[in-house]
Amino acid sequence: MLAVTMLGLLVLAVSTTWSAGLRGWKRSNGLAESYQRQRVVLEALTEMARSAVYVRERAKLYAVRVERDPFLGDSISFVTTSDALLPPQEAVIAGMRRVTIGMERADNGQPCLTMLNTLALQEVDRFNRRPGHVLGGDITGFTVRCRDAQTGVWKEQWTEADHFPGAIEFTLTFAPLDPRDAPAVITRAVDLPSAKLVRRQ
Repeated sequence: MLAVTMLGLLVLAVSTTWSAGLRGWKRSNGLAESYQRQRVVLEALTEMARSAVYVRERAKLYAVRVERDPFLGDSISFVTTSDALLPPQEAVIAGMRRVTIGMERADNGQPCLTMLNTLALQEVDRFNRRPGHVLGGDITGFTVRCRDAQTGVWKEQWTEADHFPGAIEFTLTFAPLDPRDAPAVITRAVDLPSAKLVRRQ
């Protein structure tokens, strides 16, 4: 009887240790995948912003637009030469394209970050535009600020078509893997090289 009891306790200890180790491995693996997705989205946003294009003579067509939706969050639209996250079926847009990045409602009603590609010098129909490509279903918040290249002031909305921001700041909120955890909020400010060229003209 004593041997059976000791064997039972040993099996229970091994089982508990194994379960805890498996849970820890799954959590660390999930966190690694989550961090990788976050890095990919941030790097793509950074590359697109650094490759933003502005031509003063055609300012309205090249203008940066930032809008704020009180229910979903911000959206930003600009012309870029980057092909980051460009789907193969839209390769014809490669070279220069206007990207519109913002929060939309997915088919299941949950918010997600999307990107819409259009021809570079084509006005975006904000009321009848097609849905964008989902960049991250685990992204629950997106805010944008632009730094005025002339005054150095950060602005939460950007409506100036006659000049180009000196930098764009993206803030993304990622849903936690475990509902008990806090969401991850990551902010990245990106200087726009084109703003320096515009100031020299």
